[in-house]
Amino acid sequence: MIFSLHIQARSNPAMLEKILQTTRVRGFFIRSMDVKSSEEDRLLKVHMTVESDRPQERLVTQLNKLGGIKELTALHAVADPTPLLDPGRQKVALMYPL
Repeated sequence: MIFSLHIQARSNPAMLEKILQTTRVRGFFIRSMDVKSSEEDRLLKVHMTVESDRPQERLVTQLNKLGGIKELTALHAVADPTPLLDPGRQKVALMYPL
């Protein structure tokens, strides 16, 4: 399943790392990510599209537990004819494609 998240969080040096770590630990793969920092509001605005066979509530619940999250909106799942997850392939992350 693929779905999108819109997150507004307190802008501090570790917040983005916490969001990424929580996403990874809960078993979600990031398909795309857009991050903007607003100095006047002192907010970090993150738009992520993630993929997993696990229910989205598993990630949303854990992200809401992070101390600096101000607002989190999970958009409905979207259908994609080319999912990144392929059960037959070995899960190896490469920095550069072969």
